[in-house]
Amino acid sequence: MKYLLACCLLFTLMLSAYSQKEIEFKRHSYSEFLQMIQQEKDTLFEYSDAIIEFNPETDQRFKIFYKSKDSVWTKQPVDTIRIDKYVMLENVHFDHTLTMDSLNGELVNALGGVWYKCRFDGMVDMQQSVSFRIYNSAIDNHFRVITRGFKMPDPLRLELTEPRLEFRNNRVVKDFNVNSGWVEKDNRSRVNVDSNEFHIEDHKGNYAFSIWVENCFRISIADNTIWSVAPNEVEIKSAQWANIQNNRFLSYIIVDLTEFYGLERVQFTRNSFDNFMQFSLTPDLPPSAFIDWSQFKGKMISDNGFGPYISVLMLKDQAYLEANQHKKVFLQQYYDSVRIANADAFLGEMAIRGRLREHFKAKYDTEQANAVFIDLKDLETKRLAYLYGQYPTFKTYFKWKINQFLKLFVDYGTEPAKAIVFAVYVIAFFALIYLFFPNSWDSHGRTRIMDRYRFFLKYLNRNEGASEVYQEEKEKELMPFHEFREVLEREGKTAPKFFYATALPLYKWSVSGSRLSGWFLSKIDVLNGKWSEVPEKGRFFKSALVIGAFLIALLYDLFIKVLNAVMLSINTFTTLGFGEIPIKGLPRYLAIIQGFIGWFMLTIFSVSLISQLLN
Repeated sequence: MKYLLACCLLFTLMLSAYSQKEIEFKRHSYSEFLQMIQQEKDTLFEYSDAIIEFNPETDQRFKIFYKSKDSVWTKQPVDTIRIDKYVMLENVHFDHTLTMDSLNGELVNALGGVWYKCRFDGMVDMQQSVSFRIYNSAIDNHFRVITRGFKMPDPLRLELTEPRLEFRNNRVVKDFNVNSGWVEKDNRSRVNVDSNEFHIEDHKGNYAFSIWVENCFRISIADNTIWSVAPNEVEIKSAQWANIQNNRFLSYIIVDLTEFYGLERVQFTRNSFDNFMQFSLTPDLPPSAFIDWSQFKGKMISDNGFGPYISVLMLKDQAYLEANQHKKVFLQQYYDSVRIANADAFLGEMAIRGRLREHFKAKYDTEQANAVFIDLKDLETKRLAYLYGQYPTFKTYFKWKINQFLKLFVDYGTEPAKAIVFAVYVIAFFALIYLFFPNSWDSHGRTRIMDRYRFFLKYLNRNEGASEVYQEEKEKELMPFHEFREVLEREGKTAPKFFYATALPLYKWSVSGSRLSGWFLSKIDVLNGKWSEVPEKGRFFKSALVIGAFLIALLYDLFIKVLNAVMLSINTFTTLGFGEIPIKGLPRYLAIIQGFIGWFMLTIFSVSLISQLLN
């Protein structure tokens, strides 16, 4: 037993000593390393345990410049470097320098250590290698960088303070895979995949474009165009700063942010998806995250919904699933019908939308929260329609139609103003009906226009002026006031002066409107006699004036009639006629219907408004 324990102890000490032994890194300049690749006689260039350092004296070809005022890297007039070998590197790291330099007499930033304007005909496979920068190059073969479970060797900690992969302005035609995971959580690692064109027509793994990141300080995937013959994937498990924006995804992509911890800032905005996007999201997304809901535009499917459906389908027909899982027709079928009919898929789709809505509410972003809620309720409405088709009962029918009604009139309670707009339409529609039927609010009713014709015909065929004709027309209306004046003159002087003194102003006020109108007509009277006696010389001018006055009066009458119809419609819509319905015939029953519609819509408006105020 003692012998066995001694052997185990000795073996442990040997392992410890071996693990503590420092790696002896070989060091080369960029030019030397390129020469080594080009001089390799085999089609495979394999190398390990090296540091590639930028040498200002020999590596000017690997240097690019940055103009701060233009915010772009300048393109150097250099020939393309062609690398036709299969490059396989392990534990090979690339050092860089950032200095100030003179370019065309202007002081600019200079970045040394960039594979600029290269063409990679062979595969690039890098294992546990960091700080590789490729700009403005063509990647004509498979490209893979894997640093999963990477721990920075001690000799490199001071030299590579910000290890990174930078992939900018390149064109890729075969699969692209970045798998970056660090052991140390407190590191300054960066992965930048920006402004590239991916047109991937060949791939080896499950995904054509794949980026997997864990424990990264900053991950940026921006301004790329991505098309591929296979699905694509972006999975970020932990990062302090994640930026996914301004990309155009032409093919199906999976974006997984499920285990997104350690996050300080995330921007997932202004992307466009021509195909579907399978999305999973952590429930602990901080309010500092920026997610643009409008970028999805009916292209988002939830991993929580799609995943369970795929699992069940795999048990039934795995061959069919593997052949069709990522085809657009299959995904469209899921989006249009499966996620509605399948209960598990429906709950998964609702869950991610609810999570996004809560995120936007936490940010006080009411506009996006409402947009997500509308999409969520639209999905619920489709589910209710499906349930009614399966179980046609009054309960399922009522739920379905109530959702449709709320969508139409108030966007499920998120847009109270929409109810007011529809209320205006209802009021205008019923006012148009009331316009052609008599009601007690319009004292003249259908005779208003005929009275106006009668007045002008009298005026044109009498010697009296417009004021006298007007007074004659008003005589019957003013008769009660004149009778009141006669009684006042006859009996008021034998009564206390108080009655006469207070009643006389009352009489004058009662007839003041008619007298004022008569005085105004006398001032604008242009006929001065019968129209038939007007000389031919001035007849056209006076006829034009009279006809103009008639048209103005006619328009006024029409305006009053329309106004009465609108006021009647508003009154009926809001209060159902103050307890009575001032109209007869068929419109009387229509008024009852309008009153019911008004009561219902005003209730919906009030509830929606209160909901928005509470939110």
